[in-house]
Amino acid sequence: MNVFAARTAPPRRASMTFPLGFLDFLKVSPGRRHHVGDYELQPQRLERFNRVLRELSPEASAMTLDQIASAAKRALERHPDGSTPPFVQARMDALRRLEALAVDDAFEPGPELRRQVRVLQAYRADDADLIPDDIAVVGLLDDAVLVDIALQLLQRELADYEDFCRFRKVAADFAGMDEAATGLTRGHWLEALEQAHASLAKVAATPVRFVPDPRASLFHIG
Repeated sequence: MNVFAARTAPPRRASMTFPLGFLDFLKVSPGRRHHVGDYELQPQRLERFNRVLRELSPEASAMTLDQIASAAKRALERHPDGSTPPFVQARMDALRRLEALAVDDAFEPGPELRRQVRVLQAYRADDADLIPDDIAVVGLLDDAVLVDIALQLLQRELADYEDFCRFRKVAADFAGMDEAATGLTRGHWLEALEQAHASLAKVAATPVRFVPDPRASLFHIG
């Protein structure tokens, strides 16, 4: 029996992608000027942002200057201390994990994941992105929204990768060697999952992982 055929996707919660707080951000304030602090949003930069959004997900709805300006205003109001909103920080952390996955040949990342990561990296490196990165609190808000779009498509593969990394680390710690030196691959991880599932099939009806499903901690925004 294929262990992955038995797995079911976790219930979708608002905190897994756009958290409720961020949906509040997207409520438009009618008639407001398109400013983020002292910075005025540029329509041509919004066009670039929406092109990238469609590169990540052709079905995604384009965003407007009103939405972005309203989101930034509410974020600034909620974080007067200059701290990074949890939504933004969580997505930047997830981007780093996606980047690690994309270059980890042991896990055999697929071409679509690698393409999505390249798209995100190109936007992150672009000085002409929608909101300048050096603006306090909201400088990475536009980047975080794009990462969130990618996560909606890639979260299962990223969760599997987290499990593989823990599997590889346990093996490396047990053998007293570096993780790369173990030579473990995605195939070894899948084989171990199959064996674990078979051995527990008589006493457990739920899918087996070596660690608790990382989706809850990875995508939950407190």
